[in-house]
Amino acid sequence: MRMTQQQSANLQARKARLRASFITQLPSRLGELRERVSRLDPAQPPDRLNLQEIHRLFHTLKGSGATFGFPEVMAAARDAEQHLSRVLDGYEALGEELLDTLSHQLDALEHLEIDRAPCLPQEPPAQVALPARRSGRDITTSRAEHSIYICDDDPEVVAELAMQLGCFGYRVTAFTSLARLHRAVAEAPPAAVILDVVFPEGINAGPEALAEINRLTGQRVPTIFISNREDFGARLHAVQAGGSAYCTKPVKTVEMVEILDLITDTNPVEPFHILIVDDDPDLAQYHALILEAAGMVTRVLSDPALVLRQLETFQADLMLIDLYMPQCSGPELAQVLRQVPAHVGLPIIYISSETDAERQFRALAAGADGFLTKPIAPKRLVAEIRLRAERMRTLRSLMVRDSLTGLFNHNTILQLLEIAVAAALRGNTPLSFTMIDIDHFKQVNDSHGHNVGDQVLMALGRTLRLRMRDSDVVGRYGGEEFAVVMIGASAERAMQVLDALRQSFAAVTFVGEGGQQFHSTFSAGLAAFPDFTDTDTLQDAADRALYQAKRRGRNRIECATVATEPKP
Repeated sequence: MRMTQQQSANLQARKARLRASFITQLPSRLGELRERVSRLDPAQPPDRLNLQEIHRLFHTLKGSGATFGFPEVMAAARDAEQHLSRVLDGYEALGEELLDTLSHQLDALEHLEIDRAPCLPQEPPAQVALPARRSGRDITTSRAEHSIYICDDDPEVVAELAMQLGCFGYRVTAFTSLARLHRAVAEAPPAAVILDVVFPEGINAGPEALAEINRLTGQRVPTIFISNREDFGARLHAVQAGGSAYCTKPVKTVEMVEILDLITDTNPVEPFHILIVDDDPDLAQYHALILEAAGMVTRVLSDPALVLRQLETFQADLMLIDLYMPQCSGPELAQVLRQVPAHVGLPIIYISSETDAERQFRALAAGADGFLTKPIAPKRLVAEIRLRAERMRTLRSLMVRDSLTGLFNHNTILQLLEIAVAAALRGNTPLSFTMIDIDHFKQVNDSHGHNVGDQVLMALGRTLRLRMRDSDVVGRYGGEEFAVVMIGASAERAMQVLDALRQSFAAVTFVGEGGQQFHSTFSAGLAAFPDFTDTDTLQDAADRALYQAKRRGRNRIECATVATEPKP
């Protein structure tokens, strides 16, 4: 969603405060520069450390002047910086002429009528888009808030599809006539519509009705067309009417749920976490407020020495660092981070007013991933950061999640179980661990094909994510086995939740490669803390309880107790 007028006003007010802070601090910055320049003596070997600090201060002044809307400051500081760069690179000598130039630039900066300099350019609110904010609510709640309308002239199709989607937590309203659908959409627009193509009114009546609904409402209602027709003409009519997807009958529930998840955007999105390191606090805060206005979470540091400690508690998706900082430059910080295995893949982006291509290349060679030049428009800053942060999150997910179900993988679920058990021991709080196994899964693969078997695995994964709380940990243990860590849940409570889940999954209808329909079930074994006080005994007890569930007929849940455990 876009920023409201109030949010835009708040953003501009914060910019104005940062600009005012820059104005207030400018005399002291110029005073430090004047003092350092006065120490330069052409008759003596140059003090390289002092030269580097003067270069850094002019460089920072150039970037701040450009960012906060003072082109005169930027121009004067840039001229001085360029001369100092040539001296540091060995292309120019430190002589009286250079000292005169630096002194002249400082005079010009000190005599600027800075308070009457132009303000920050006012950008329209649309420059920075605010994504939808989601709290850590249970997915059941978020899905239930999304009303789905189904319209098909076959009552049996409508009833079956409504029941199937209900198993995945969607709130479904069914219609068998286009007229009733039209009235319902006008009164209360749904999150999505599932609509047949063919009705008694005509072979393309569904697409024609959608086009009319969109025209009258002035909105594009996300719509999935379903039909027995597979011809190009039917698909083209669906596209031209504004359809989001097209599924042929018999409808495969798992595929339908995947599409609904996508077009109704029900999956909670964690804001990107960005760590900003810049010795100029005003610039750092300015970039932070731009990213925060775009829905990101930021932390700002002015001391690079604190970065490693900060990363222990702040899981950054990306680091935005200045190029020139005292004590530790941006490239040096990048090399330090690359020494730590956990941070080898962390995206590092320089943000600097440095425009020299050779210097930029050398900085990137130290281990960074990109270079943004100050001043940078807020819209581009947000786009660049979001693109790289999304890539990092995707790579991180591939390392800890199962690619088919999106659940945690085997190693990650065991690591998280250890953490949960340690927390339960410290707080003396309940915890339940469950192992789940799909019944007769080999027969599913043999009878219906591995693609259909994958759909069964995906459906169980989705059902688990739907029924479990955000605080619970759900993973694919391997093959057709899944594992669930229910934090703070007693064995009795876990049994209730899992049994409801078992019944819901058993009601899902799957469609084989030959069109035949079938259902699948699972068995589960549960073990709870404090009956079992470490990860090994919890796993062993849950595994034995699962074996008991299989032996006693499958499609059931067994709970391990200390009394039923074999004696050592």
